[in-house]
Amino acid sequence: MLNICLVGCGGVGTIASIVLEKSKRAKVTAVLRSNYDLVSDKGFDVDSIDHGKLFGWKPSTIVRSLEDAAQGGPFDYVVVAMKALPDVYSVPDIIRPVVTPGVSAIVLIQNGLDIEIPLIEAFPECTIMSGVSHTGTRITGNFVYHEDREKLFIGAHYHSGLPKEKQTEATKLYVETYAAGGPTACTYAEDIIFYRWRKLFWNGAFNTLCTLTGLDVGSLQKGGGTETLLRPALLEIYEVTKAAGYTFPEDMVERTIRDTPPSSPFKPSMQVDLEKGNPLEIEPILGGLLNHAKELGVVTPILSTAYNVLKLVQWKLIQAKKSM
Repeated sequence: MLNICLVGCGGVGTIASIVLEKSKRAKVTAVLRSNYDLVSDKGFDVDSIDHGKLFGWKPSTIVRSLEDAAQGGPFDYVVVAMKALPDVYSVPDIIRPVVTPGVSAIVLIQNGLDIEIPLIEAFPECTIMSGVSHTGTRITGNFVYHEDREKLFIGAHYHSGLPKEKQTEATKLYVETYAAGGPTACTYAEDIIFYRWRKLFWNGAFNTLCTLTGLDVGSLQKGGGTETLLRPALLEIYEVTKAAGYTFPEDMVERTIRDTPPSSPFKPSMQVDLEKGNPLEIEPILGGLLNHAKELGVVTPILSTAYNVLKLVQWKLIQAKKSM
């Protein structure tokens, strides 16, 4: 049995803990903070397209803090499903109590580019695994609604601190374990960065523009945003990915628009965070992309403007949190 610590038990994290426990190959210690008392008392009530209805469900262990979780170590894997917010907090500092150098592999189920670099710098003796998740979940209190089937791509972010073979072995073991908890489509990815760039098409355009306008994905298009904002932003992303050496089909821009119909009332995660007054994933989604664009000499007027406006929104959100 693999000993796994899961940090960030929101919608995505809760579904991950269900899959890992269902595999019968792992036991999960989930770190809960804001909803610890509620889940400790009632468990999670889950309505999942993949796993059906679960009432009062709990992983093997739930704890209130990383320090409490550390008592159950050492952990074979530390799964990080909390949002990557480097301008708000440091993920390496947060998870340090549950990471055992040379023993623990770290799995990042987060959005964005280059999120692995700080973990490699902080834990050079650990395998750093990068996960790209495509699913639709939301959580309110102890209720998790999971509406879109989970598709997960996992790959090692290779670094020089460990032999490549060891990093590959740890990654494939996690993928096999997760796949055993099905019916999730969990795929081992030799080049996980390709999948990060691919997901960035949707996140970099729909996620950011819906947040700025306050419109859901359908209304953004019905209101006329496709030609003025959405397609130009997607074309900028396409040019950056091409300059970075990742070639996507010529119809990638149109496919991204076509796969999100104007009839959809869906609100992207960043927009939901703004409505809740929570910090936004600006740096991993747009900051990383724009850093690459600058290095590669690609001009990005739409995305740069979106980033600069969202930075001001982020500042306002952080100030509001400080005053609470």
